Amino acid sequence: MSTLTIDLPEALEASLAERVKSSGAHSKAEYLLGLVESDCAAATLERVLAERISGPFATLEPDWKDRVRNAASKLLKP
Repeated sequence: MSTLTIDLPEALEASLAERVKSSGAHSKAEYLLGLVESDCAAATLERVLAERISGPFATLEPDWKDRVRNAASKLLKP
């Protein structure tokens, strides 16, 4: 693991401290790590979606909505 040191203006540091508290993160580092991970995941998703949009399209089966709902409900169950 590497260490990153950044300098923030006082106003931004105060805003960061408020965001850390309201997000439930335990530290500034945890909060910022979460932001970076989310950004990286979004960039990956954007790339995958762009590739799929530019590719050939398959016809959807009539029950596609039901299959998506079933898959989503399985993910949401504890």
